[in-house]
Amino acid sequence: MISFRKLFKNSICSVLCVAFLSPAVIAAGDREGWHHFKDEGSHNEVFKEFAKAEQSYSKALKLANASNSSAAERGELTARLATVMLWQGKFEQAEPHFNEVLKIIPRLKASGNRNEDFFSCVDALSNAYYERILGRNRIAGIQHSIRLIDTAFGDTYPELNRELVNLSYTYLALGMNREALTFANRAHSIAKKDKSEKGQIHQWKVASLVGACRKAVGDWNGARNAFVMAVYGSQKSPKGFSMTAASAKAQLAIIEFHFHKKEESKRLLKEAEIIYFDRLKGLEGKRRSIADAGLELLPLAEAYIAFHEYQKAEPICRKAIQWTSQVFGPQDPNLIKQYRVHGFVLGRLGRAKEAAKQEAAAHELARLYNTSVLNEDELKY
Repeated sequence: MISFRKLFKNSICSVLCVAFLSPAVIAAGDREGWHHFKDEGSHNEVFKEFAKAEQSYSKALKLANASNSSAAERGELTARLATVMLWQGKFEQAEPHFNEVLKIIPRLKASGNRNEDFFSCVDALSNAYYERILGRNRIAGIQHSIRLIDTAFGDTYPELNRELVNLSYTYLALGMNREALTFANRAHSIAKKDKSEKGQIHQWKVASLVGACRKAVGDWNGARNAFVMAVYGSQKSPKGFSMTAASAKAQLAIIEFHFHKKEESKRLLKEAEIIYFDRLKGLEGKRRSIADAGLELLPLAEAYIAFHEYQKAEPICRKAIQWTSQVFGPQDPNLIKQYRVHGFVLGRLGRAKEAAKQEAAAHELARLYNTSVLNEDELKY
């Protein structure tokens, strides 16, 4: 399968062809005509002129439909058109084209006539859905990406687990814990099939997600097993000093506290602290590195809350909110819990006005997603 990078290079090559085509060749139904507009769209897309690219791809698709072009060629134009619409935030307008691509994929796979250009454009479209997951479009965007990958490439496609994990975390943030667990279990099942070193790392990282989902549905024993697996895996991995490893230890500390094993909980918390504070030093200002750091910081704050160490928890909550907002924007659903936990901590520190502000922010964001916030009892351990 041609990668998205190769598709990008092909688009640059297409730019060079545009200048050499005379307007005389642009005739309705003319093969050279729709190729001209496809190349023109590629040119505009390379330079992020997405509105112009949309116009060009629309003209190309109209001409291709009127000609004797193949299903793969029309499918490629449809996927390209949907992709540039997404980069403009036109989710509803892209929906018919998305559905059309889904219909074309099985027909081309069944015919055995695999067109690499078409499937590269499907790959690019799935990536666009994944990248445009900010705000209320987050769940729909990830679900669309998963459907494209499932239909075109199947479970072996390396990006599928990325989408499954993010969808699970999103459901978890919105309190849809059963749904979150379903997708976490699927991601873990796929991860266990990969016996490579990278696959082993991903396996224990997904195990940590499974643990968070099981804790959320009240399965504390299942959560403990999952976090033990994650901690054990991280200790054997070169990534054992990552934020994810620290998060798994902090989560396990919370689990052991729940089972009244306070000394074991304290030991795990101290080990988690060492990793956390070592990693935090090198993350400031590195947007790519902090992509999930906000989510992975919160368990440390929650572990502090379990031991009533609110003074330590407060700056951790603040940092989690800062990084999540910085990477995913001010409407990210994970902020609902982060605001609520921060408000709870501020309240315990006697900072009532600040606490009320954070709780109001949590409720406002929850209304946007038509969900509820955690009640105070759920913030105690």
